Amino acid sequence: MTPESSYIALQKDDILLGKPLPWAVFDRSRKLLLEPGSVVAVQSQLDALLDKGICRERPGADVKLDSRRERRESGVGASTEAAGERALPLDEIKLGIGDPFQIQTQTEHAEARYYVKLIGYLKGKGVLVTLPEVDGRLCLVREGQAFVVRFFSGKSAYAFTASVLRSSSIPFPHMYLSYPSQVRGLVVRTGERVPVRIICAIAMRDDTKTVSAAGMLTNLSVSGALLSAKARLGNPGDLLSIKFRVEIREIEFLAALDAAIRSVSRDDSGEFLHGIQFAGLPDDVAIAMTAFVYQKLAETSR
Repeated sequence: MTPESSYIALQKDDILLGKPLPWAVFDRSRKLLLEPGSVVAVQSQLDALLDKGICRERPGADVKLDSRRERRESGVGASTEAAGERALPLDEIKLGIGDPFQIQTQTEHAEARYYVKLIGYLKGKGVLVTLPEVDGRLCLVREGQAFVVRFFSGKSAYAFTASVLRSSSIPFPHMYLSYPSQVRGLVVRTGERVPVRIICAIAMRDDTKTVSAAGMLTNLSVSGALLSAKARLGNPGDLLSIKFRVEIREIEFLAALDAAIRSVSRDDSGEFLHGIQFAGLPDDVAIAMTAFVYQKLAETSR
């Protein structure tokens, strides 16, 4: 069976408004738009989806590996057999007004990520968030536009797919997202470390001045790292600041973190090895660090 015959084109009558979808919905480039169980709530959302040339998998079809891999890497639709992963309703997660969400566009030509804030939600109806901004300017969103939504709560990172039901600038800039049938969560194991080789810039306080140095992160977790440097950077309990870049699905993220030295040793080559613990990660940084760690874990398990 050819890749094209592995999919069935969807028509207007195939999707019932307000009813959970019995299958996943893809666009014409076979990119996942909606998970099984998602709800198309209004006609304008359905019309926007139909304009994309949407389709579903043919039952029993041998679908391309790329489509399966895209869903695993997006953090949505992945197998619940993965260690620490679970699916649960959105209303069971302890969310607060103002919590940051990361939204990732799902288009044929490009992907972009933005941060928005939760305003509120109504079970089964929709999720209300602020409009995304770039450099202080509001981004244009359209009804039916699909997003992967990620957020961090407690010790878990969560993800779900949603589409824009409506957006408005009155009385303030906001948009309504479709309510997810379920949310997938991964427990963040703070001790879960992945091997890396990431160059970093280090700043330390020495009496009355700031001293700069360069180093290499050789392993990394959400809570800390092992930092290698040619010179000793301090003693256990000393504070330092580090900056480094990680790449999450071809998107660069600059991390600027405060950390405390917990241990110091030397390896066979004479390099100083510093065990460091990160201090007070903001939620958006915690989301990015969690995504990076699990991305590396997924790469090593393939």
